[in-house]
Amino acid sequence: MGGMMSGGMDGMMTRMMGFFGDTLFVNGRPSAPLELATHAYRMRVLNASNARTYKLAWQDGRPLTIIASDGGLLSEPVRKDYVMLTPGQRIELWADFSHDAVGSKPTLMSQSFSSMMDMMGDSGMMGGMMGGSPLADGAEFPILTAHITRKVDDVLQLPKQLSRFQRLRAEDTVNLHDPRTFRITMGHMQWGFNGRSFEMDTVAPDEVVQLGTSEIWEFANNRMMAHAIHLHGLQFQVLERIDSPKDAGVVDGYMDEGWLDTILVMPGERVRLIMRFADFTGTYAYHCHMLGH
Repeated sequence: MGGMMSGGMDGMMTRMMGFFGDTLFVNGRPSAPLELATHAYRMRVLNASNARTYKLAWQDGRPLTIIASDGGLLSEPVRKDYVMLTPGQRIELWADFSHDAVGSKPTLMSQSFSSMMDMMGDSGMMGGMMGGSPLADGAEFPILTAHITRKVDDVLQLPKQLSRFQRLRAEDTVNLHDPRTFRITMGHMQWGFNGRSFEMDTVAPDEVVQLGTSEIWEFANNRMMAHAIHLHGLQFQVLERIDSPKDAGVVDGYMDEGWLDTILVMPGERVRLIMRFADFTGTYAYHCHMLGH
C-alpha cells in the first residue's frame, strides 16, 4: 500500500500500530487489469503489505477455492466464502472462469471486517492511528479485476486429492500438557513477547528447544490489535484457536489448513501450533510479520 509516513505523533503511532497506505499495488502496479480467458487459473496470492490484513472474497459471492497455503499444496481443495490473509501469508487459489461470459469483470475484493481500530471509535481516530491513511484497516475495497477477454474451449478439472498430508500428533509432543507460551506484550513503545523486545542474536532460557522433538507453542494476544506471527526455519500446523472473536467477521476465513509459517492472531485470541524441530541446530527466529513490529 502506498502513502507517506509522517513524523511527530503520527510517526510514533506508525511505529506502534504499523504503516497503512492508501493505494493498492498488485505485482507492483496500481489498478492493473488482469486479462484472462474462460478457463481455470492457479493464482498465487502473497500479502506483501506492511501491516494490513485482507479479507479476500469475490465481489459476486462465488466461493474461493484454496488449493495451497504457505508450505504448498493442501491434501484436498478447501472452499470458503472469504479468506483472511495477514502480512507475509500466502495462499494459492483455483480460479475457474469457464462459466463467465466474455466481457465480464469478476472482481476480487477485500471485504470489511472489525479490526482493532474499530474498537477505538470513528474513522478519524482510526486514520490518525494509521499514520494519516484515509483507508481504514478493515475497510472494503477492490484488489484486482479480471477482464474476461476471450473464449476458449479447453476444460481443466480440479483433482479431489492434491497431495498426501501428514498431520503432526499432539500426543507425540514433549510438552503436551504444558505448551510453550508466548504472550504478545507492549513496553516502552515497543512490541515483544513475554515482556522482551526482538533481539537477533540473543536466546533466552525459555526459548531453547531440543533437536528431534515436537512441541506445542501457544501465542496469546491480549492486546488491542491483530498480529501476524511468523516462524523461520520450519513450518507448523494449527492445533486449535481459543477465544476467537465471533463478531469480528473473520473466523470463517482463517487459513489454518496445511503447512504454515505465518498465522493471524486476533485481539483476545490464543492460537496453539504444533511443530517439529528436526532438520538442524542453530537459531530459529520468530516475530510479528508486521514490518513496524
